[in-house]
Amino acid sequence: MVSSKDVAKMAGVSQSTVSRVLNNPASVKPVTRNKVLNAMKELSYHPNLIARSLVTNSTRTIALITGTLYNGFFVETTNSIINLATSRGFKTLVYFEGAMKLRDVFDSLRGQKVDGILLSSITLDDPMFEEIKRSQIPYMMFNRRPRDGGNYVVLDNLLAGEIITRHLLDLGHQRIAYISGETNVSTFFERKLGVQKALSEAGTSLQPELFHVIDTNPTDVEKVTLKLMHMSQPPTAILCATDAMAFACMDAILSLGLRIPDDVSLAGIDDISMASHHAIQLTSVGHHKFRMGEIAAENLIEMIEHGFSPDHPRQIVLQPELVIRKTTGRKK
Repeated sequence: MVSSKDVAKMAGVSQSTVSRVLNNPASVKPVTRNKVLNAMKELSYHPNLIARSLVTNSTRTIALITGTLYNGFFVETTNSIINLATSRGFKTLVYFEGAMKLRDVFDSLRGQKVDGILLSSITLDDPMFEEIKRSQIPYMMFNRRPRDGGNYVVLDNLLAGEIITRHLLDLGHQRIAYISGETNVSTFFERKLGVQKALSEAGTSLQPELFHVIDTNPTDVEKVTLKLMHMSQPPTAILCATDAMAFACMDAILSLGLRIPDDVSLAGIDDISMASHHAIQLTSVGHHKFRMGEIAAENLIEMIEHGFSPDHPRQIVLQPELVIRKTTGRKK
């Protein structure tokens, strides 16, 4: 059986260097790392991961508990997290919201002995948060956070809601519809507060018939959009709490033969990559240079490798920026 000693000899490095390539590849110079990887390939060397985990008390595995893939935000963050983790020598187990309950996922992870957890699937007052803290497993939340405490990286969602609403108000819109996900989630709760704040400062309020809290799936977004546009006095602008919802809203508006923004302006929040597509050009607000997933993964791996203290939580709030594109225009 080929051993790490054989790999080290062929690559002309020490066994400790081979170990570092396996456990922390980013700490090894690229030239040296490639020598070791090439030697492994030539010798058909496959490390005994089970034996290595028993020795190091580490599986070099993190768990990602994330949202549904019909939301491009979670597609982008999942991709960036897996790429970042792989570059740092970590495997990623991915669980999707809805497929399993958070408690069931967490119980499963305890048995699999992961080194850390990344999660966006948590509510404001989620009872699982206390269990996650008590487990002493390093964790990092992203996009969503509990009401108090914890390690997280999020957008300043209140400010995001405020900025995008103010943009619509500055264009002369007064009948602004707002389509939101469930407000027991910090993202939607805070974005709604931002929308209300901007409207209040403009001397108006979120009108009940124009405010809808729904499941964020495309079918429900389409239904509520058609309902809004068939009102006797339809809104002149629609704000969706996420870009993914705005895309479904856009499709419903266009199916009626209406023009965006001539007949109705449309905006979203998150500024995911698809928003800038030439065929879409959605006005949105989000974190410039979208790196929320990478930031969360980087912080989790640092906690795994260097330790973390519950008394000094990592709480990162990214500042939103407005990106005006072609879906919003002055009220006519």
